[in-house]
Amino acid sequence: MCASTSHNNPPVHGLFCSLLFFLCVVISTNTYAREDDNNFLDFSLCPAEDPAASRHVPPRIFSLDKIENTNIGADFSQTSSDGSTTLEGNIIIEKNAMRITADHANYNKPADSLTFSGNVHIDSETMSLDADAGTFKTSKENNNGEFKNTRFYIPVNNMKGIAESIDTKDTSYSTLKNSSITSCDWLSPDWLLSADEIRLDHIDEYGSADNVTLRFKSVPIVYTPYIEFPTSNKRRSGLLFPNITSSSSRGFEMQLPWYWNIAPNQDAIITPRYMVKRGAGMDGNYRYLTRSTRGAFNAAVVPYDKVTKENRYQVQYLQKSEILSNLLLDVDVQDISDSEYFNDYSNSLNTTSQTVLNRSAELNYELTEWQLKALVQDIKTIDTSKPTSRLVYQRLPQITFNGGTQVNDSLFLFEFNSELVDFGHPDPTKTTGKRLTLQPAISLPLSGTAWFFDPKVKYNYTQYDVGTKGDSITPGGNVPVNKVSVPMSSIDAGLFFEREIEGGYLQTLEPRLYYLNVPFQDQSNSPLFDTTIPTFSVAQLFRDNRFVGGDRIGDANQLTLAVSSQIIDQFTGEEILRTSIGQIYYFDDRKVSLKNDTIDTAKLSNFIAELDTTLGNWQTVIDFQWDTETNKLARENYFLHYLSDPRYIFNIGYRKQIKNDRLFLEQTDTSFVYGLSNQFTAYARWNYSLLDRKAINNIAGVAYDSCCWAIQLTAQRRLKNLTITSTTEYDNSILLQFVFKGLGAVSSGAHKSVLKQSILGYTDVFQ
Repeated sequence: MCASTSHNNPPVHGLFCSLLFFLCVVISTNTYAREDDNNFLDFSLCPAEDPAASRHVPPRIFSLDKIENTNIGADFSQTSSDGSTTLEGNIIIEKNAMRITADHANYNKPADSLTFSGNVHIDSETMSLDADAGTFKTSKENNNGEFKNTRFYIPVNNMKGIAESIDTKDTSYSTLKNSSITSCDWLSPDWLLSADEIRLDHIDEYGSADNVTLRFKSVPIVYTPYIEFPTSNKRRSGLLFPNITSSSSRGFEMQLPWYWNIAPNQDAIITPRYMVKRGAGMDGNYRYLTRSTRGAFNAAVVPYDKVTKENRYQVQYLQKSEILSNLLLDVDVQDISDSEYFNDYSNSLNTTSQTVLNRSAELNYELTEWQLKALVQDIKTIDTSKPTSRLVYQRLPQITFNGGTQVNDSLFLFEFNSELVDFGHPDPTKTTGKRLTLQPAISLPLSGTAWFFDPKVKYNYTQYDVGTKGDSITPGGNVPVNKVSVPMSSIDAGLFFEREIEGGYLQTLEPRLYYLNVPFQDQSNSPLFDTTIPTFSVAQLFRDNRFVGGDRIGDANQLTLAVSSQIIDQFTGEEILRTSIGQIYYFDDRKVSLKNDTIDTAKLSNFIAELDTTLGNWQTVIDFQWDTETNKLARENYFLHYLSDPRYIFNIGYRKQIKNDRLFLEQTDTSFVYGLSNQFTAYARWNYSLLDRKAINNIAGVAYDSCCWAIQLTAQRRLKNLTITSTTEYDNSILLQFVFKGLGAVSSGAHKSVLKQSILGYTDVFQ
C-alpha cells in the first residue's frame, strides 16, 4: 500500500523537524578553526567495501513544485477509530533530502507520538543513522524524541559512531549517552573518541561533553572531564590542539593555543608557550575585519630568556584599507628585540635569513590612467653590528605620481613619472634631504600582425635640496642645491614568426632590437640615497637605465640584440619550451658610475641565455651568463623538477656566480618525496654550499598514512644566519605531526610551512 500526504501532516512534520539535530554531528568533532583553515583528508587507503558507507544512500532531491511533499509507502497500513495509524513492512518515508525506512511504525494520535522499530534507518545528504527503535512527540508544542542503540555514519569525514541513546528536546537540544566516534574500521578502530554524555545546543550551535577520552591503539592518551566545542562553522572560543617540537635552540617545546572569538569581525589566538631551554613565553595573533579594513597584530614575547637573561619579543602590525574604491592604505610595521631573535625562535630558513624589517605606511590613489602614491618608510637593519653609517635611508615621505595617456586621438602616447622624496638617516654625518624627479616621455607605439616598432623620447630632471651636511660630497660642508637634466631616446623593434611543426605544435621566433641613447651628464656631485646596480638579467637588456634608484642616470649609446622562441601545444595551449638569448653592444664607454672615478670600457655585456621546458611531469630551468672579457661563465643556474603526484617529487639544482673574477656563490640543492608503499612516504632535502663546504638546510623525514590516522616525523638541520652570527652555528630540530583523520592534528605549528618552503611542489596531504 502506498500513500501520500502534505507537509502539514502532524506525524511527518514533527519527525523531520526533530531529525535536523543530526546535521550538527557532521562538524561537531572539528577543532576550532578559522575560515582560512581548510583540511584535506585522504581516505583512499580505507577499505573499498565499508559496511557503514554502503548503508548511506543519498536521498532524493525533489523538484521545486514538489519540494513540500512527503511520500509514505508501506506493505500494510491500518487506521483505528481514534485516528492512530499503524504501518507494517518496507516502510519508506521520503521528504526533500531526507529518507526514513523501518519495518514497523505507529502513530499514536492521543499521545501525539510516532514510534519506529525494526531496522530503523535514516539517510540525509550528509549522514546516515541506524537505530533499534525511535519515538517522537510530533505536536508543535512538544517535539521531544529518543533513539535507542544508534549507529551513525558521516561520509564527508568518514566518521562512524554509536550512542546508547539520543534524546531530543523541541528540536533545540540533543543529548547523546555513552557515545563513541572514529574514522577507522569500526570493528577494530586504531583511535576512538568516547564521552559519557554529549549535549548539543542547536540554537547557539555549540556542544559540551563530560568525561571525554581519546584512545589510540586502545591506550588512553587524552582525557578531559569537560569540554565545549562548536557544532557549525560558527566560530567559538576554546582550546586548539597543542603544537609540539624540539630543537637545539629551544629544547623540547609545547604550545597550547586558545582561540578567542571576540566578535563576528574580530578573533585572536593566544598561545602560551614553554621551551625547556628558553623558558615560558606567550604568542598572540589578533585579526579584525571591517567594511573597509582588514588588519592583524601579531606578537610574541619571552619575558625572561634563560640563555640570554633578557626579555625577547617580536611584534608586527598589518593593515589593508579600502578607504574609497580607488583609495587604498597599506601598513606594515614590525620589530624584534635583538638581531638573534629569528635564529633562536624560528624554524624557517626564509625567516632566519631575513636581514631587514620593513616599517611602512603607503597610501595609493588610482585613477583610470594615473596613480598617486604616498609612502613613509623606515627599513630597520637586524644586524646591529653594522655601523650606523651603513644603515638604509628612511623615506619621510616619498610621493610619486605616474601614468600615461594617448595624445588626443593620435597614435602618440604621453607618459609621466614623478617622485618627491625626503631622505632621513639616523647618522647625523650622512647627507640627508629632498630629491625631486620628473620624467615626461612621449612614444609612438606602432605594431602589425608580425612586427612592432616603438620609438620613445624621454626627459629626466632631478633636483636635490640636501641641506648643510654631507659625507662623500663635501664632508661637514655646505652642499648647494644641484640639478641633473638628461634627455633619453630609444627605439624598440621586433618581429614575430610562427610555423607549425610535427605533432600539432606551434613554434614562434621573435627577434628584437633595442637601441638606447643617453648623453653623459656629470652626476658626481649628486648624493647616493637609494641607487644600486641590479643583477644583470634578460630584463636588464631592455631597461633605459642600468641603475635602480633615482640618483644616477646611466649614459648610454648601445644596441641590444635578442631573440626568443616558444614551442606551444596548439591543442592545450601549454608552453612546452621557451628560450631567450641576448647581448648588449656598447658603442661608447660608460662614465657614470656609483664610484665617480670608474669608467666601464667593455664593448659587450655578458651574453645571456635562458631555457625553460615543460614535458609531461618534467620541468627544467637553465640560465647562464657568459663574461666576454674573461671568457668564463659568470653565472649558472640549472634546475630539474619532476612531479607526478604529491607522493612522487624530485628536484635537483645547481647555482654558481662569479663576481669581480672571484667565486661568490656555488650551491647544490636536492630534494625529493617518494612513496615507499601505500602507507609510507619518505622525503628529504640537501642544500649544500660548495664554496663554504658546509650544509645550509638539510631535512629528512618519513610519513605513515593509514585509513584514519597519519604521522610525520621530520628532522631539520638549519644553518643560522651567517650575516648576523660570526661563527658557523646550526639549529637542529625535530618536528612531529600526528593526525587523527576527521578529528584534527597534534603537530608542530611550523611543520607545514617548513616543508613547503624547502621542497618545491610539496603538498601537505595529511591536513
